[in-house]
Amino acid sequence: MTAGAIAAAAQPLPERLPAPGLVQRAWSLAGECYPIDFTDVEIQWYAGRGVYQLTVRGVKPYTNMEVSLSHEAYNGRPAYWRTAVIGCVKNGLLMPLATPYYITMNLDQFVGSRGVEIVGASRSVRRPVPRT
Repeated sequence: MTAGAIAAAAQPLPERLPAPGLVQRAWSLAGECYPIDFTDVEIQWYAGRGVYQLTVRGVKPYTNMEVSLSHEAYNGRPAYWRTAVIGCVKNGLLMPLATPYYITMNLDQFVGSRGVEIVGASRSVRRPVPRT
């Protein structure tokens, strides 16, 4: 190896995203999970299935990051059901290549009396769900 290649290999891994104030980081044996940002939230009615469907889109910072939705637990039914967008990197291996993601889910369980609130790393968005 050349001296330049050794110096490049000795560089630290890219810094992780700063911890958000809305949701806290989670640590586990499988890896690290934390909230990530989203760019778009869309709710559509699917008449064939008779259900509304939530779609969340964004860009994840690592290509090997798994993105999921984490729903807050409530005793009753809130006006807006809070759901966080969570990214998990397993085994500490980072592949720093920004990659688009999208997640869809049916809104038959995790919907409040007025709609949903999607929470990311730096912002949250409330979307009403019309009643049929």
